[in-house]
Amino acid sequence: MINWILKSLGVDAGDVDGLAGWSLRWETAQWGILAAVLMGVLAVLCWWLYRKSPQEVSGGRRFLLTVLRLTFLALVLAILLQPVLVLTLEREVPRTLPLLLDRTGSMALKDGDGVNRLQKVEGALSSPSGELLLSSLEKDLQVPQLIFDEDSLEEREDPSVPLAAAGEKTALGDTFRKAMERYRGAPLAGFVVVTDGGQNSGAPIGSIVQELKEAGVPIYAIGVGDLEARDVAIEEVEMREVLLADDAAPVTVKLRTQGMKGRSGRVIFSLGGVEVAEEEVTIEEDGPQEISALFVPKRVGEYVMEARFEADGPAEALAENNTGRAALRVVDRRLKVLLLDQAPRWEFKYLEAMLLREQRVELSCFLFEGNREIARVPGSPYLEQFPLRAEELFDFDLVLLGDIDPRHLGEGHLSLLRNYVSSAGGALVVIAGKRFMPSAFGRTELEQLLPVELAGTSIRASNALAVRPLRLSLTPAGRESVMLRLGDDAGMSEALWGRLPPIYWTARVERAKPAAEVLLTRPDPSSRSGTSPVVAMHRYGAGEVLFVGTDNFWRFRRNVGDRYHTILWGQIIQRMAGARLLTEAPRSTLRANGRRFRQGDRVKVYARLFTASWEPREDEVVQAVLAVADDPDRRQEVALRAIPGQPGIYRAELPAGAPGNYRLALPGDEIANLDFTVGDNNREYTRAALNQPLLRDLARQTGGAYFPLAQLDQLPSVLTDRSARLTNLKEVELWSSPLYFGLLILILTLEWIVRKMSELK
Repeated sequence: MINWILKSLGVDAGDVDGLAGWSLRWETAQWGILAAVLMGVLAVLCWWLYRKSPQEVSGGRRFLLTVLRLTFLALVLAILLQPVLVLTLEREVPRTLPLLLDRTGSMALKDGDGVNRLQKVEGALSSPSGELLLSSLEKDLQVPQLIFDEDSLEEREDPSVPLAAAGEKTALGDTFRKAMERYRGAPLAGFVVVTDGGQNSGAPIGSIVQELKEAGVPIYAIGVGDLEARDVAIEEVEMREVLLADDAAPVTVKLRTQGMKGRSGRVIFSLGGVEVAEEEVTIEEDGPQEISALFVPKRVGEYVMEARFEADGPAEALAENNTGRAALRVVDRRLKVLLLDQAPRWEFKYLEAMLLREQRVELSCFLFEGNREIARVPGSPYLEQFPLRAEELFDFDLVLLGDIDPRHLGEGHLSLLRNYVSSAGGALVVIAGKRFMPSAFGRTELEQLLPVELAGTSIRASNALAVRPLRLSLTPAGRESVMLRLGDDAGMSEALWGRLPPIYWTARVERAKPAAEVLLTRPDPSSRSGTSPVVAMHRYGAGEVLFVGTDNFWRFRRNVGDRYHTILWGQIIQRMAGARLLTEAPRSTLRANGRRFRQGDRVKVYARLFTASWEPREDEVVQAVLAVADDPDRRQEVALRAIPGQPGIYRAELPAGAPGNYRLALPGDEIANLDFTVGDNNREYTRAALNQPLLRDLARQTGGAYFPLAQLDQLPSVLTDRSARLTNLKEVELWSSPLYFGLLILILTLEWIVRKMSELK
């Protein structure tokens, strides 16, 4: 009936199930008053004419003729007002239930049965029960299949083509937003998402849940994967870039474990393909772990340290992330150390003896009050004078500066020391003394070099503390510092520091400078913090300065001999002088803003370049070569440009390319190298297990449901609302419709018939 009326009105509305409402609108309503007046006049005239008709017509018939004539005139006048009929039509349509299939990288993980997750999904959908499920849903619903990865959401054109995992991120929230935009205006029964729930990027799920709730779109989550998938990932291999041959070197591996609580394995370290160390690992709690080992590099050369984890028991979900690498260089050269003091005090004597025994150190000494003749003895480590030229001083890797009278260290000496640290990247260790250091150097260039602020205390006041036993305490930074590590780990080291004999003197200083790092403190009731720094360090220009505020470390020898004194000073010298090991060419140094980068990061390279006479280079541009260690044929030139106002300092910035080990080489008389590693941005392996809590919560908050993949056949039971009633408005120009003109003709015909029956003209 509704369709017949619509057709008579000249409207093609398709399939319509009902009429929800209608209304009438007049397009030229401004003529309504005139039409009403005119209709009134016509009504009076029509009534008067039929009343005065000469023929004998009954009153009822006369009234009928009047009504018919007035109805016709009203319809004609209505044409002038252009009536428009507004119809609200209803029809019932099937809802849309998009099926979203996750094909991000984590879907390639293999669970305990050895089948990857995408294969499980395809197997479930293509099985007889899966095909029956889809066909039953498609009877009442529109079920488009879509696949998504980190960037795209697209329709699956051919279900027979196997899915391939792709993408390094999973952004479920962004995927739902794209799907809502794609089906904007369509009646949705919800979204069915088949995923392992590895949300690791994009918009937070919480903000998307609110949007889905407001739109009335439930999520039906189908979980894929093991709840307790096992995985161990090596995130980083940490070690020094340059090592000394035949010198024990530490290496640390950072692991992240999942589903491995209570299990065990081992980390195997290989240098150049040869196993050099192995550490057993017992995992007490899942999460980040650090495994350390020592190894001794034997041969000079460039190597790759590889750390590989091997688990005991069943296979892991992903074996590809069980290996980490770090590039390193093994050199065979001795550290050049210069030991300076006023006179041979106890700390000087023991330190000199230790360094002379150390085969890795080439020691030079100078005593300002010493006999110059000793320097002429064959094989003597003593110098005839303090190095007065840059070429002489700047070649040392480390300068140990003792308790020296400021009259012997004039402005020229101090200026040379400052340039040695700030420009040449040298390392300076200042060892305090009761006579001069550091109290006598206030308002000098040495005070600027120190990482502490001087207290302005007289020498006599400083000596007053020499009879009081003092216990030193490690700061949090000191507990982590390799220089002060006396035991195998931080806890053991701190316990050993607590058992060391007391010292009897420290230099009085005000406080550490803002950028300094305090490693060791002593009690100080006069200080706001209750402590005063004893060992502190900071960077000064290109180099580093360490302040040792006591000359009593030799007291640690009591009852144990050289053991702790040698360990402590050996680690200090190795750490401070080791910075020069980063380059075998001290006149050409390269540094970057890190050793490890992610693909796409910005690598900032800084170069400090000097001539043979330690004068800053003046070139505007210096060309370097960037090569990939895994593919030496891949090379590119990098232009290092001089920084205005900073002589000898150059800078370049380049994007981190494809994952791999890179070397930036600066050719010249002394070749300088910089090694760094680029890793990928793949976040898909940070969680191997099925994230069931996330998927359950997502379904619950949106009014949907959660099922594991094995219970996929239960999905139809929760889909109760499969159709929707859509309404749409149709406007019909009633005054020009066939029905309207048919009505005019009908009224005229009826009036003509009645007039004929009444024998009227």
